[in-house]
Amino acid sequence: MNKLLFLLIIVLISGCTTGNITKEGPYIVTKVVDGDTLDLDNGQRIRFSGINTPETGECYYQEAKDRLKELILNKEVYTERDKSDKGAYGRYLRYLYLDDMMINEEIVKEGYAKVYDKYKDDTKRYDQLKEAEAIAKSQNLGVWSCEDPKEGCAYVASKNSKVYYKPDCKYAKKIKPENLLCFKSKAEIPDGLTLSTSC
Repeated sequence: MNKLLFLLIIVLISGCTTGNITKEGPYIVTKVVDGDTLDLDNGQRIRFSGINTPETGECYYQEAKDRLKELILNKEVYTERDKSDKGAYGRYLRYLYLDDMMINEEIVKEGYAKVYDKYKDDTKRYDQLKEAEAIAKSQNLGVWSCEDPKEGCAYVASKNSKVYYKPDCKYAKKIKPENLLCFKSKAEIPDGLTLSTSC
């Protein structure tokens, strides 16, 4: 009997275990930073593992942030750790659960996020997320309905800058569509602009 009680205590201390999912919590979501980042009442900043939502100025950025607020702000949630505990910016990489719903999967399925293929080997729920992505993509939902203003550009720049970038540069992605200059070749780039060395 004492052995059974000991095992029960261990399970309770380690969090809620359902199948192969070990959840921690509950926590309250105190702030939604953007479509894939939030703060919990335990002081942790959480980055949704395995997915990526649009950045500021990109198509569907505000919609993704608003949907996340609607789903979880000020609500009780549980977290599940991924293969890595933290990402490059010190945020905790987690799957988030509201009741039995995995929020990472839900916002991908609804078209507010894409699966972060770059980190597939470090994402234990990658296949599950890709199935959700296939649903959104097949229905042209959310981010899948966005047109990329950088499509066909060899280089891009902002009207407000003297620097130009390759379209896949992280700084190029921050250029607002209304300020975007698209160059199909190097010959089109006006004098006075310099290629960024930060990408």
